[in-house]
Amino acid sequence: MASKITDMSEIRKVIKLYCDGKSKLFISSYLSLSRNKVKKYISLFEVLGLSFELIDEKTDPELELLFSQTNVESISSKLQTLHNFFPKMERELKKVGITIQHTWEQYIDINPDGYRSSQFAHHYKAWSKRVNTVMHMNHKAGDKMYVDYAGKTLSIIDNDTGEIKKVQFFMTILGASQYMYAEASMSQQKEDFVTSVENAMRFF
Repeated sequence: MASKITDMSEIRKVIKLYCDGKSKLFISSYLSLSRNKVKKYISLFEVLGLSFELIDEKTDPELELLFSQTNVESISSKLQTLHNFFPKMERELKKVGITIQHTWEQYIDINPDGYRSSQFAHHYKAWSKRVNTVMHMNHKAGDKMYVDYAGKTLSIIDNDTGEIKKVQFFMTILGASQYMYAEASMSQQKEDFVTSVENAMRFF
């Protein structure tokens, strides 16, 4: 296990120096690594199309899985351009209301000869699956209930006054069965939150 952690440390150092503009020969000498190993790490890094910051955010097990599942193979400049677009796209998708279609429109504006929307979505799904390793968890039935509020607020209309009021969208899910409960809540304040949790537990 210790050797694997050392390998991941080597990868981080190699990629950091490479991103700082150091040559492969310098990196090999500076880190006392073989040229082939340095070349392999850098080639894998380029195929992934990730920034050093995204690489450095990953845990050692995630990084090990990411590099072990990636093959060094020549890819077209067109696909490499697409891979380089994905890290920024992934950050955009975390914003409320942004969809893959929106990001494709941004991509195609910059790259008129790029991939069509269906191919774009296919390549993104494959890329995302490779770089975002999932740690699977086993759940006991009835053991855990996860709670959160959805990103977008909803609206309700007061029947008496016609006033439109913003409400929060409260959601829960059971870990094992994925059974869900959701309700509109007037706020995310403590009293409303506790009431929503109690309603969910009664429902389940």
